[in-house]
Amino acid sequence: MKAILVIAVNTYREVVRDKILYGILVFALLLIGVSLVLGGLSFTEQARISANFGFSGMQLSASILAIFIGSTLVAREIEKQTILTLLARPLTRSQFLVGKFLGLGLVIATVMAGLALVVGALVASLGLKIGAPFFVALYGIGLEGLLLVAITLFFGSFSRPVMTVIFASSMFLIGHWIGELETLSRSKFVDETFRRVAPVVARLLPDLERFNWRSAPIYDVAIPASEIVNGTIYAFGWLVVVLTLTAIVFRRRDFV
Repeated sequence: MKAILVIAVNTYREVVRDKILYGILVFALLLIGVSLVLGGLSFTEQARISANFGFSGMQLSASILAIFIGSTLVAREIEKQTILTLLARPLTRSQFLVGKFLGLGLVIATVMAGLALVVGALVASLGLKIGAPFFVALYGIGLEGLLLVAITLFFGSFSRPVMTVIFASSMFLIGHWIGELETLSRSKFVDETFRRVAPVVARLLPDLERFNWRSAPIYDVAIPASEIVNGTIYAFGWLVVVLTLTAIVFRRRDFV
């Protein structure tokens, strides 16, 4: 456990020093600023528009961090050959991966906490209630971010960073369109092959919309506890599956 924590802390420090992190933060803050401008066009909906843009900024920031920084976590160690030094110590490849996962997950949590303070102060000043739905929405974004980190590490365990970004981004898009895939597969206007393949794809890939609770604080709607529990179990189930597959692939890889 100590070895995992050491890798996680070092990964956190390494990512925090990365310039791309600050670029993502600036992007998110600009998006929040745009929400104020657009919200000003509608005085009755200003708080909701600002909250919507704010949560979208947090989701995009978490996703970009997970995919773009996650794609280089393993590749950078292999390219610099530092992974050989690390694995020469009493550290297994699985511990190395879990440490990287936790380190980037902690960075995402830190970024989200900072943006949540900004968005929370903004929407509160506009009269929107900050209650349980607000934190449930944050929790859902966090679950999605962690799952994207695991998915990115999986692809990064056997492919180059550019391909990893393409694969992980595709999973992000498909993960949010799974519901549409299933609906489209029931249409009588689609090809028979698509009708058979779409439901299979929908069951083999993670459904990221199960964590989409961003509309709850905007419309002050309470999310049922059962839905939150089921979403948590679903997310951690996928995390275990993806990280296990990553460890299996990573053990078979030759770094020399």
